[in-house]
Amino acid sequence: MAQEQQQLTLLMPRAFGHYSVYLGLNAKLSSNLVSPIKNAMALTSNFNLGGDVVMDPHQLPLASESIDLVVLQHVLDMSDNPHQTLREVARVVNAGGRVVITGFNPYSLWGLWRHLRLKRGLPWRANFIAYSRLKDWLTLLSFGDFEIKPVYDCAPGKWKMSPWLSNFFNPLGAGYVLSAVKQETRVHILKTHWRNSIVKRSFGLAGATRQPSQNKQPLEHS
Repeated sequence: MAQEQQQLTLLMPRAFGHYSVYLGLNAKLSSNLVSPIKNAMALTSNFNLGGDVVMDPHQLPLASESIDLVVLQHVLDMSDNPHQTLREVARVVNAGGRVVITGFNPYSLWGLWRHLRLKRGLPWRANFIAYSRLKDWLTLLSFGDFEIKPVYDCAPGKWKMSPWLSNFFNPLGAGYVLSAVKQETRVHILKTHWRNSIVKRSFGLAGATRQPSQNKQPLEHS
């Protein structure tokens, strides 16, 4: 949690707007981070987590396109329907707004322990969603400008690694912090070609006449 807070501290100056919402395990603490957005609110799903509002992450009590920053701290890891949670986040975030998601990396030692079921309880029974898959989901919801920061299970600040070694360990971090910006949806008006826009006036019959069927025999006159 301390390392996640450190990464969030670096991301907060990039968020602008009027309202920010923090959801998840450490929402109340994160809502106090220094940010250009002054109106912050912590939403949790449990009274014991000390949030400002208790809510259901699958049905956020927020108006559409009203929030400039949404921070999800392991909400998707603990959700039984992460797709619906992301759809709700996409609904409430303004165009140009930012979403920040913390999650557990399945391609790490923690992910291996979870796969082998060597440990029980949290976080080992969480979803462990890969950030590559999360990027695909967010892309479908009109998010882009992705930035991913690894979170280690051991403090990287105490390590003196060469650059090539750090590049090897970065994807194997126990967790990650992903940031994405909601893209502005543009409506393109399709214009017809100038030749097709010329309407030819028709005189006489209005429209095409239906041709008689070749299989029908003409009526005989008595």
